[in-house]
Amino acid sequence: MESLFGKKKREPGGTLVLYTTRHGATQRYAERIAQPLDALVKEASYARVDRAKTYDAVVLGCPVYMGRIKGLDFFADHAADLAGKRLVLFTCGLYDPAQQDVRRMLDDQLRGKLGAALDDMIVFHLRGRLRWQNLGLAERLMMKALVAGIRKKAEENRDETEKLLLETEGGALDFSDEADIGAIVHAVRFGREEIV
Repeated sequence: MESLFGKKKREPGGTLVLYTTRHGATQRYAERIAQPLDALVKEASYARVDRAKTYDAVVLGCPVYMGRIKGLDFFADHAADLAGKRLVLFTCGLYDPAQQDVRRMLDDQLRGKLGAALDDMIVFHLRGRLRWQNLGLAERLMMKALVAGIRKKAEENRDETEKLLLETEGGALDFSDEADIGAIVHAVRFGREEIV
């Protein structure tokens, strides 16, 4: 809490929710996760590990952008410093993590970046959104190339996301789901053992 006389000292405990975002979907999830937890929400690049260590739980939201998970650095660099804390990680991407190849790609990236520290984290993979109007020129060109590649596939070989990308080209696609937030809030409060 800011005041005329500087920052008010915060008591240890509670939850810190960090995020990295490209177009706002991961930030939106982070803010909605923080509400029922009465948690502080902060962009991960501004987070300091000495402050994060004063929280009981730290949540980190990372976008999946063009098939790559972005924003894992805070946990990758500070997992040892945060030992004993409840660490919850969520990714936010367009493709369905229930698809085996998508899930394997995400899990491989997490393991590659976080190593054994991943074993102490509770991980969720969420679906985000795409708004063509929010894309920059380079991003639009990459999306057009992706869509062109999808068009070359036989229709029976296209997955559901690819079909929807073709249908909504130039528009918007939103897979975000409020139900996913409840599972994350539950994990922050009760840990892995209590997840049903």
